Amino acid sequence: MNRFKSWLSDMFNNHDSTLGRWVSYFLVSLIIISIGLFVVETTPLGKQYIQYFRYFDLFVVTIFAVEYLIRLYIAPRRRAFIVSPLALLDLLVILTFYLSVSNFSFLRSFRVLKILQLLKIFRYSEILLSFFKSFKNYSNELTIFFSALATALIISASGLYHLEKAVNPLLDTIPEALWWAVVTISTVGYGDVVPITVGGKILAGLMMFMGLGVIAIFTAIITKMFIDHFFGKKHHVCFFCRYPRHDFDARFCKNCGNKLDQDQDRLQESL
Repeated sequence: MNRFKSWLSDMFNNHDSTLGRWVSYFLVSLIIISIGLFVVETTPLGKQYIQYFRYFDLFVVTIFAVEYLIRLYIAPRRRAFIVSPLALLDLLVILTFYLSVSNFSFLRSFRVLKILQLLKIFRYSEILLSFFKSFKNYSNELTIFFSALATALIISASGLYHLEKAVNPLLDTIPEALWWAVVTISTVGYGDVVPITVGGKILAGLMMFMGLGVIAIFTAIITKMFIDHFFGKKHHVCFFCRYPRHDFDARFCKNCGNKLDQDQDRLQESL
């Protein structure tokens, strides 16, 4: 039984093995074809073969359901697996099919969530998966950025509301002003809501310049994450001083000079 579990684990979790690669290619191909048919079925040509598309959907969701059960079977900690983000995504993809074919019309709108199948591709790509896992190494930077952004949005929306509420019918509430703040600070500028008072226009100008800075800072954080992950720093923690980031090929801690046990660090990261 252990040998059978090991074989299944190699098939679904080891993308470096020949069998694991072919399973990944097969499942990714199903996702791409399924999403392609989802797009085509909205065209006049696709509507002629809609019934065949539904049969293919049933085949795909059956494969995904079997995959989910196998992953649950081979998981060392099943409760942890069930609540893990990737497992929840797998389950949501399966449920969207059954909701879309239900007899309740309002549940059929869940079919649009079929597009979530694209996110399953991350499971079969070690590069993409490892990159998104590296976000936890930059939690402090991201927390500071989003906290500052949320504060700026709330302050600017509240300020515009109090400046414009008496004369601007499009800004009767702070949530409406918050929509304006999001559109302005992101530099999208739909133009559906615009300030008409002098104070509101001054505040809008400040928000526009702030938006340039926000985009630059966020781009810098993502760029640094990308460069550090693929070309620079790795999260090798020194066991002596706990300094977390060193060069990819570092053998000694840049903070205390002690030797880095990188194999042990990689083992901890994999866990």
